[in-house]
Amino acid sequence: MFRLPIDAESFPLGKGPMVMLILFFISTLFIFGRSEEQGEDIEFWIFANTHYEEYQARVPIFEAQNPGVNVQLINFGGTMHDKLLAAMLSNFGAPDLVEVEITSIGRFLKGAIDEVGFVDLRPRLESEGWMDKLVVSRFTPWSYRGRIFGIPHDLHPVVLLYRDDLFKAAGVEMTEVETWDDFIAAGKKATRYLDSDGKIDQYAIVLDRRTESDYFSLLLQQGGGFFDEDGNVIIDSELAIETLEFFTALFNEHKIATPVYGTWHGDPSNFAAMQDDKILSILAPDWYVGILKSQVPQMSGKWKAVGMPAWQPGGRRTTTRGGTMIGITKQCENPDRAWELLKFTYFDRPGLVNRYETTRIIPPLKAAWDAPIFKEPDVYLGGQPLGELFIQLAPDLPPRYQNPYWSEAADLLNDAIFAAVTEKQTPREALTDLAEKVRALIAKDRGRWGEM
Repeated sequence: MFRLPIDAESFPLGKGPMVMLILFFISTLFIFGRSEEQGEDIEFWIFANTHYEEYQARVPIFEAQNPGVNVQLINFGGTMHDKLLAAMLSNFGAPDLVEVEITSIGRFLKGAIDEVGFVDLRPRLESEGWMDKLVVSRFTPWSYRGRIFGIPHDLHPVVLLYRDDLFKAAGVEMTEVETWDDFIAAGKKATRYLDSDGKIDQYAIVLDRRTESDYFSLLLQQGGGFFDEDGNVIIDSELAIETLEFFTALFNEHKIATPVYGTWHGDPSNFAAMQDDKILSILAPDWYVGILKSQVPQMSGKWKAVGMPAWQPGGRRTTTRGGTMIGITKQCENPDRAWELLKFTYFDRPGLVNRYETTRIIPPLKAAWDAPIFKEPDVYLGGQPLGELFIQLAPDLPPRYQNPYWSEAADLLNDAIFAAVTEKQTPREALTDLAEKVRALIAKDRGRWGEM
């Protein structure tokens, strides 16, 4: 009889996850036991509906090219990462291929490096020459201690989307804005009272002060991060503190930023505020442009895009936000076959063109960038060739270094940002406290598990 080699007291993640693991194991005995009899099956787990729609349409092509292979594409949605963690902890029931979201990958890297449940893909990437064909900075979120556990699905460069008509009405030409200092000056002209009720009616920019999304994007643009290349905590660096001081000043000193309406930039109330001309600009990764087009098609022609303002003249005009990887698990029985499906899914040119057409997501494969679709005028942006702007910015994307404690750190970072913006703490106090908490958490686990 199978028995998990752990008990409730020694299980490192606590009793709750242990119970979840056991229930997952029992519920999948039949499902996954059956697949063991089918040697040519490739099980592929995903969590995003847009990815599912794309892959579902293209899987028959791969199966036709590989007779006898049956791809089992399973979309678990928001529960997928928990199911995957349970499968890896039990060493049973994991898929062959799986996609993982950027804020969740750290959960799978805890413990000894040799115990990570993903195959190191660096040897395959280097032997087949893929490292030179892809944007190398996008490997950093999926790499740890010299190993590469996933291939990037995307680049997610960030641009500044802005209402050209409203800025021009305020006497501002946004194409002449080069730096953040320029933006502040322009923003003070565009942030305006339109009536006599004493409330600002138009804000130059909308920013999220409750999550790390916008602040962290700015920090990455500066070349900073939460962790350095070796996984050390650097969120209390002078660069991080200065960036948070700038971020809070946009709200409190310059008064040109409004907090995001609702829970995030994709909230219906935020789109309503856009339609009411309350928001003049937003920091937008490529995927957000796709969301905007689908959620508020009636705003077609009202937006334009430029590179983000730089911190210094001639500096970096973009950053990155979000991301997904694909990896091969160590439970995969035929990694060579899984590797072929991985390459078909992420490196096949027709698929990447279709991905951009439906989602506006720019692929990391540089050879795909010369496809005509990336040069086509985008009607939603008044005929601007948005793909060309994304590709122009792509080589300058900053690295985002990984650490197993990103999920816990991000939650604490959210609190620190809100405390600073609402002036409950200074940016220095908020980030110093945050760094101490994360370092203490890491030290506690090292004391319990040993060096990771």
